[in-house]
Amino acid sequence: MRAFLEQNQDASKKIVIVDARNPDFSVEPSDALYGSTHGKFPIADCGTEKRPNALNAPFDRTKKALSGSNVDILQTFEKDRAIITHCGGGGRGQKSKEWLEKEGFTNVVNGGGPQVSELWDMFGHL
Repeated sequence: MRAFLEQNQDASKKIVIVDARNPDFSVEPSDALYGSTHGKFPIADCGTEKRPNALNAPFDRTKKALSGSNVDILQTFEKDRAIITHCGGGGRGQKSKEWLEKEGFTNVVNGGGPQVSELWDMFGHL
């Protein structure tokens, strides 16, 4: 992760963080642990000053794809744009990475999520 961040520090193309957690906690109850408004890393922080590079695009397990309106935004980025995916612990983050690669993105890594603190500490603020 450290090498990925160093290689992609170009200020003209900020690293995009894809938060694959689902804000509908009835669909993914475990996402409430960190992602609720009372959690340590709320999903609602995506796109705010707390996490300016983050987009919430939940991974839909049924469709096996990212979902939500931010997918359209992702599709406008260059295919070599640096992207870090994550969920709570990494499972859906990995599936999101694989989905993005199928869509033609070539510079994607899975950052795990808040439960993987050694990685999260490196990119969770982006």
